[in-house]
Amino acid sequence: MNGLRTRLRPLDALAPSDIAAWESLACDAPAGIPALLPGMVQAAARWLTPDDPPVVLSVERGGELLALTCLQRRAPDLFVPLPHWRAYRHPHAFQSGILHRTGEAHAVAEAIAGLMRRGSWRERVIRWHCVAADSDMWKALRGAAGLHWMQTAASLRPVLRRHPADVPAAARVGAGVAKDLRRRLRRLQERGDVGLRILQGAQADAATAARHLALEHAGWKGTRGSSMQASAAERGFFLEATARLAAGGHLVFVETLCGDQVVASSSNLLCGRVLGGFKTGWDPAFAACSPGKLNEWHLLQALDTHWPALLMFDSQAQASSYLAELLPDRQPMVSGILHSGALHRAAILAARPLRPLAYRLGHDD
Repeated sequence: MNGLRTRLRPLDALAPSDIAAWESLACDAPAGIPALLPGMVQAAARWLTPDDPPVVLSVERGGELLALTCLQRRAPDLFVPLPHWRAYRHPHAFQSGILHRTGEAHAVAEAIAGLMRRGSWRERVIRWHCVAADSDMWKALRGAAGLHWMQTAASLRPVLRRHPADVPAAARVGAGVAKDLRRRLRRLQERGDVGLRILQGAQADAATAARHLALEHAGWKGTRGSSMQASAAERGFFLEATARLAAGGHLVFVETLCGDQVVASSSNLLCGRVLGGFKTGWDPAFAACSPGKLNEWHLLQALDTHWPALLMFDSQAQASSYLAELLPDRQPMVSGILHSGALHRAAILAARPLRPLAYRLGHDD
């Protein structure tokens, strides 16, 4: 098909040249999917899913990598009562999908559809979580011949789209929210000079990562034992992922300072022309000033000058997040089952009434 080749390979079978091509693809992709950055996948495979490693699905033309995603093998369950693939998932994979070159969405979709139509039983089904429903890639897959879609969930994710281009990003924050943030900023300024620090590339170093972990642990997540610092595996994942991502310029730390003290920190991931939020942390001693919200507001104010080509800031958060107050736009996200073939369609439809039981049994994790 137009000289396209699809390949399924274990992550550890990829050569350094394959990783370099993947890195190039992640920089060029029009739709950013931070969970598919190579540094993120490599660190997650080592620390978070060592017994359930990802398999890399790639689409190539003449030796050029056009698209890539990561999958996991799944046995039959109450969602899909046949062997199938699932988009690579771990606690920090807030989105799935397919990285692809600009202008290649339809060609890639047809290549993947061809694989699913002629492949083994497993290759005829892929379960996806939190896919951008309005992306060119997803529209192309939904329209590919011989593929069927069963949606299992839908949501709206808070984002800020850079449109229109002549309106500053921070100006799109609601007037009431901005007024409250200015009030909280004055309260913080009463305690010291307030500054902003953006750290990317070599500046996003191990010391910055350690400060970020400490601030995330200092709040309610630390109290509940759900912070990354509270888990050896989570901490190992974060430190390895951030080191790998910083080397490629994908990692951005944003810090708000009061005097010489860092009172809030966020980690953000740059993939293609999308900057996605990852983790946040703040000093609870300054909680009355809402330093976490101020830190995100400061980031929005810096978008235009630091990343003028950016298309979108994606919160990577749920609609109930406090970021929903700051970000004016919403991106539709869907989860579900993409499948091919009459037998698979019949089996998946037959299993549909069992979906509530499947959720209770954790078959969607």
